[in-house]
Amino acid sequence: MTAAIEDVSSLPGRKLTDQADNPIGKVKEIYATDDGFPMWVVVDVSIGIAGRRTVFVPLARLKEEGGELRVPYSKGRLLEAPEVGDDDRISPERDRELRDFYAIDAGDQEMRDDNDSYAAVVADEAGGAERVDDPSGLETPDADKRSEETMKRLNDSGS
Repeated sequence: MTAAIEDVSSLPGRKLTDQADNPIGKVKEIYATDDGFPMWVVVDVSIGIAGRRTVFVPLARLKEEGGELRVPYSKGRLLEAPEVGDDDRISPERDRELRDFYAIDAGDQEMRDDNDSYAAVVADEAGGAERVDDPSGLETPDADKRSEETMKRLNDSGS
């Protein structure tokens, strides 16, 4: 069963796997937009015998599945993501590059807003993001955007 992330503050230290259940690495940090909206997670990915690379992954694509934290990408695809640098801040230009790479914005804005997915609540505007020192201070957005009308429709088998 796949579920949206219920508590972003629990993510640092969790193992991340790819779409084929291959280990990617552990979540190190969370980056939030200037208004405190959690947007990116930083994953330390092993690339061979002695190499490591820091990769930014959109929180909108993380899912809990069978107790595992997953992304719908291969490890190889994640390693192709634009590099951000070692700064504690993502510039608006890098944020735009990351959004374009992961195809978030255009596709997510077209999604139905009545599904239970964190992707439906991606921050509307591209902009900078900062590393969050204490993720427990972040509020996890409610991924369930189903309206009262939608819930009636779901529970009425005749509709």
